[in-house]
Amino acid sequence: MIPPFIFEASALLLRSGFDSDVVVRALRLVGEGLAVDRVYIFEDVLVDGIRCASQRYEWTSMSAEPQIDNPELQEMPYDVIAPEWPAIFAAGGLVKGLVREMPTATRELLEAQAIRSILVCPIHVDGACWGFVGFDDCHSDRAWPDPEVSALQRLAYGLRGALHSQRSAEALAAAARILARLSEG
Repeated sequence: MIPPFIFEASALLLRSGFDSDVVVRALRLVGEGLAVDRVYIFEDVLVDGIRCASQRYEWTSMSAEPQIDNPELQEMPYDVIAPEWPAIFAAGGLVKGLVREMPTATRELLEAQAIRSILVCPIHVDGACWGFVGFDDCHSDRAWPDPEVSALQRLAYGLRGALHSQRSAEALAAAARILARLSEG
């Protein structure tokens, strides 16, 4: 059964679009619903031809320190921080587990943010990995049961839908501007 907060977050995203305030409200709904410490979105970016991840959105509980302004979370090269993640994401898989059991570079980055366990799911748009959404637990070694994994995957689907709608709206607006210029000339 899908928790009501997932429906509410997805409906909010699809109704209101991929606006920053809307995205953070959707993250809050899911974060509070699952009682996690952080919910965040990273976007994949290319920097000098290297695939990197940059944090774009975040919601935190009252007991977690926000990381949205952490410069280390901008343009992080996957091959340095988490080299296995792109292949996992490309295959539609997710990353979950205890931070203490993760490879050294990943573990050090996450421990610096006081994260004890993590669940991360890719966001695919138009057949490519756009980035990822994740949950942090900073207070316990969470096992991430199937209902929580399913909730994160459904949030990723809602985010994908909102991003796709935003891209479509932007394409239509660009086409309308071109048509308007052509009709003036």
